[in-house]
Amino acid sequence: MGKSVLGVIARNNEGLVMAACTYPWDNTPDPITTEARACLQAIIMAEEMGFQEICVEGDSLTIIKKVNSLEDDRSKISNLIKEIRGRLPKFRATSSRHIFREANRAAHEMAREGNKYDEPRYWVEEAPTPVKRLVVQEIR
Repeated sequence: MGKSVLGVIARNNEGLVMAACTYPWDNTPDPITTEARACLQAIIMAEEMGFQEICVEGDSLTIIKKVNSLEDDRSKISNLIKEIRGRLPKFRATSSRHIFREANRAAHEMAREGNKYDEPRYWVEEAPTPVKRLVVQEIR
């Protein structure tokens, strides 16, 4: 089991950064668990910032399908999926959708930036410079 770093970016309807965070996790057993934790962290950040409407985007089709499913999850990440689903009713409107990895480059760069820190880091209405560059490219 290794260390993973989550990168989360919250954007508004125009694609501008509202908030960003990096979050290190020790003892991460596999990539699917890392993706589920990233989804949960995104929702927690949105909650803490008082967002009322969220759209969670991720490049793990497995996680998005599990979050959107009405069936009980019986996989090894069932507790994470249960926590994600349990937090969604706190928002006025929610959706989650799969995006291709190429469209998620800014979040991956955010995770790379997080490797520089041992603790979680948060940015409000900004992001580290390499991430901002990717966000601008994606908006265009």
